[in-house]
Amino acid sequence: MKEVVQTIEKRVFVSEVHPEIYTELPRLSEAIAWADANPVAWEIVTKTRGKRSHRFGPSSYFYIGWAQKSMAPEAILERLNAFYQAYLGNRNYGIFQWSAKFTFEHFRDKGFTGGFFQVFDGKYYRECMTLDYTPDTLPEVVEQFRKWASLDWDNRNEIHLNKRRIA
Repeated sequence: MKEVVQTIEKRVFVSEVHPEIYTELPRLSEAIAWADANPVAWEIVTKTRGKRSHRFGPSSYFYIGWAQKSMAPEAILERLNAFYQAYLGNRNYGIFQWSAKFTFEHFRDKGFTGGFFQVFDGKYYRECMTLDYTPDTLPEVVEQFRKWASLDWDNRNEIHLNKRRIA
């Protein structure tokens, strides 16, 4: 038998803002670089209390199950990358791209929050989605939600936010 010592060199991409978050994958390094340049992105995917994103924060159904509530570095990186991809809109994300850009732009605004938007047809709840909003931007969010739901908008269809009629 012969004993051999091998030296292995590997390239690792490490966040300057969150050094505990790193990857060997160049495709994920783009998301880290973007978030380091735009620290609000780190806040959006990690903030669990106080002002937080209902659409893209931890616990959002937008993310794969194992990454939803965990604060482990790999879960944070998974959420960050999913948010980044939605923001870029590389896969025809539609309302997901719009909502990612909206959350990114308004996260630090006064009154930022989120809620559960639903279409009510007078008898049943139909399309639904969690979206972020502020009191001042609620009409814009409702309009985007209507476009996404693409139902025949007549007097029977209402928009409910957290089970209360708002439009």
